[in-house]
Formats: sequence, structure tokens, C-alpha cells
Amino acid sequence: MNGMRPKFLENSIVKRGYYEQPSPYVNAPSCHVNLLELSRYAKKCGKKLAELTREEVKKISI
Repeated sequence: MNGMRPKFLENSIVKRGYYEQPSPYVNAPSCHVNLLELSRYAKKCGKKLAELTREEVKKISI
């Protein structure tokens, strides 16, 4: 990201390593969101992923 905090993370506390670059040698933790469907939803609505609200992201939660 370009330093822009996603709208769905406003007023929430993120874990310490959230913005660190992930290690390719460690399995990534689940984000509990279907990212493919989330990106399709954002494209359908004409928004960027960072512009989605918390309520919109919860609709796509696993």
C-alpha cells in the first residue's frame, strides 16, 4: 500500500506485524475473508479494496 490506511481498518487496532513484509517461508495466517470475492465485489461497485467499509468486508467473510 502507499501509506493509505484501508477504510475498513479505521478505528481498530491492528497487530504489531500487520504492515511488515510477509516471509515466503512461513504459512500465512488466514485473513477470514474470501479475497477473490472481495476484489470482485469492489470492482463491481467501482471501488478500490482500501475504500470498502467494514460492513462491506463483513459481507464477504468466511
